[in-house]
Amino acid sequence: MVASLLVGVAVVLGAPAPKEPPKKASIVGEWAGEKAVAGGRDLPVPEGGITFTFTDDGKMIVREGKRKDDTGAYKIDPKKDPPEIDLTPPADKKDKTILGIYKLDGDTLTLCFSRGGPGGARPSKFESPAESEIIVITLKRVKK
Repeated sequence: MVASLLVGVAVVLGAPAPKEPPKKASIVGEWAGEKAVAGGRDLPVPEGGITFTFTDDGKMIVREGKRKDDTGAYKIDPKKDPPEIDLTPPADKKDKTILGIYKLDGDTLTLCFSRGGPGGARPSKFESPAESEIIVITLKRVKK
């Protein structure tokens, strides 16, 4: 009896600890603009670059070159297919939400939304056909 109890304790103590579940990828962090396509045409990266920063508390900060930072908000729904993102510009600019989709692949974040601004329909594909109001932006995670 004592021997079987000791064997049981040894098995439990020798078993590997349960692994933590893998962290889900997140858009939280700073992202640098790499490429943009609007209406089927490549857009140049703005002089001085562009970065998007997404915070844990739902804030979005856009820094374009030497211009003053624009701060807005965002919400994501990663359970949708494709995952959805809603961008809310600062209240002093426009008071409506821009509907988009996003794709996260390692250190690459792709955003797709209507360039027509608030009130535009949410895109369903990561494409920007010629003459369309759809913009696709490719961003790379900024390494700290």
